[in-house]
Amino acid sequence: MLHLFLYGLLAILLAGGLFLLASWLLPAGEQIAPPVRDDPPWELPVERPLAADDVDGVRLPVALRGYRFAETDLLLDRLAGELRARDAEIARLRGDVPAEPSAAPADEPAPADEGAPVE
Repeated sequence: MLHLFLYGLLAILLAGGLFLLASWLLPAGEQIAPPVRDDPPWELPVERPLAADDVDGVRLPVALRGYRFAETDLLLDRLAGELRARDAEIARLRGDVPAEPSAAPADEPAPADEGAPVE
């Protein structure tokens, strides 16, 4: 029984010694990167309401955990379509005739990517 205790004690001391030796000899590891400001990487107009072309130009950055590209693109496409439909309706109600008809009515969903889930 004493031999088993001594072997256990020797194993613990050996593991502790190896840990201390490794922590003393090995480098400290990677340093934490400096914090990055949380500013959006796109510029949206502040002086006027958003237009569909403004939304079309927005591309969201990918973070560590990321996001679902297809779903986000579908959302941005729908938002741009609804902005176009809103602008066309406002122009119609004001009596202005738009130079070009809207690309897609807001009631019709935008065409889905082949890999995107369809609800």
